[in-house]
Amino acid sequence: MKNFIYSILLLFINLSNGQETIGLVFDDINKEKSEGFTLFKATSDERVFLINNCGEVVNQWNNSIDGSRNNYFLENGNLLQSSGFEAQLRDWDNNILWGINYQDEFGFRIHHDIEPLPNGNFLVLVRDVYSNTEMFAEGKDTSFSGNNFMLEKIIEIEPVGANSANIVWEWKLFDHLIQDFDSSKPNYGVVADNPQLLNMNYDGGNPENFVHANAIDYNEELDQIAISSRHLNEVFVIDHSTTTAEAASHAGGIYNKGGDFLWRWGNPAVYNMGTIDDRKLGRQHDIKWITEGPNQGKMSVFSNDGYGVDITASSIHIIDQNDSNGIYSMSLGKFLPEDYFWSYDGVILGETMLGSSRCGMQIMSNGNALINESEKGRITEVDNLGNVVWVYIIPVANNTVFNQTDDPSDNASFRAHRYPSNYVGFNGVTFNNTGKIEDVNVLTDDCVNRLSIEDSQLVGLKVYPNPTEDILNFDFTQLIDEIEVYNITGKMVLRKTDSNSINLENITKGLYMVKISVGNTSKYVKVLKN
Repeated sequence: MKNFIYSILLLFINLSNGQETIGLVFDDINKEKSEGFTLFKATSDERVFLINNCGEVVNQWNNSIDGSRNNYFLENGNLLQSSGFEAQLRDWDNNILWGINYQDEFGFRIHHDIEPLPNGNFLVLVRDVYSNTEMFAEGKDTSFSGNNFMLEKIIEIEPVGANSANIVWEWKLFDHLIQDFDSSKPNYGVVADNPQLLNMNYDGGNPENFVHANAIDYNEELDQIAISSRHLNEVFVIDHSTTTAEAASHAGGIYNKGGDFLWRWGNPAVYNMGTIDDRKLGRQHDIKWITEGPNQGKMSVFSNDGYGVDITASSIHIIDQNDSNGIYSMSLGKFLPEDYFWSYDGVILGETMLGSSRCGMQIMSNGNALINESEKGRITEVDNLGNVVWVYIIPVANNTVFNQTDDPSDNASFRAHRYPSNYVGFNGVTFNNTGKIEDVNVLTDDCVNRLSIEDSQLVGLKVYPNPTEDILNFDFTQLIDEIEVYNITGKMVLRKTDSNSINLENITKGLYMVKISVGNTSKYVKVLKN
């Protein structure tokens, strides 16, 4: 009844005041949303924002790197950000802890994505350019008319001190090529028999900017790296456990493949095992492993061309790689799977989901997808049934804030990330809630008021003892519907229903987040297990 009343109230408010055009523009109170906080930055703006699901800012970083597009909130509570020229680490209070200029430090600039690593280092994508003469010597088809041939390399950077860094690992695509054009040149072989190598003479319609990598991700459990190649319509996985020398070879590392591809997917025509009809991806972005929830271990990707070749809409996908501890299978010469595990290409608030460049997506712990349509500055959450449940339009650009009813422009964000409330990076920080960014937003106000009412239902709840060695008790006026215990990685380790206590005896010592749910209301409590 409460949700029904709020739905009617929300409809009445929207009819009276007009649909919001910025900030929180849609909030389905009857559908489950992934709890947590969303990080974004308009590329044209100098501010990085972390907002709650009501659209309120809970922290803000100012005076960021000019033109920075990569922003990651780390497990130590710091913000890592990068442009093509600079990188910085800032603490929760916006103090600069470390920074470098790539050109001054290493003599190169980076492009597109970066990826933080658990050891405090981070990976960057760097163009690796060769002249046509150099490539002809490697077996490039001599009909190639370009002057340069762009490949990719991945650099691992170790921050040092306050303003220095080391390169500690490198992988170059140049070391993993194959060609069937000239048997007198290096890299000669049968392309279809060597899917672990890249056919340098594949015609993808982009002769000079051959690969155009635009995303990178890391899997700590497997020690593997994923890369997205926009111009080849493919994604790749390589081994990170190698030394730099092994990464330049075809042997070594955990998987004994050196720096060769362990898996590739999206366009088997690149290794002569398919046609355009077999293409599954098109100009895709943001390949990454899913780290939590029912789809943990699978991969997600934003395909800018809907289903490989459809350029009238974009689509998002979950891919089940069918791997066994990082070993990938093939069938009839092609890497599995044969098709997507799950897909969505729906309409969002009357507009077809479409991004001609950039964009991204994240599958969260409840299975919902967070979609970032870059050009529109629109961040959307859809559930696994394809229902749109939450939409936010970035309300800033060029260091200004739009007014409600404005038609925003230049508010594109390269990526958006949602971090769950129990994310370890939030331990010990104080949220600096400054409210909504824009001048007015009826949906935000309604959301805040609704949560205040719901939170009051759990007023008086006491959790004891804390710390505890075994039994955790909940002193409340009624029976708790559900108790869920999450470790610092966000994985649920215990669950109990219809009880006012839970036994933590069989889990390891450490800090946990306990979610207590009564009806539609939930509360999170940090608990230390001794």
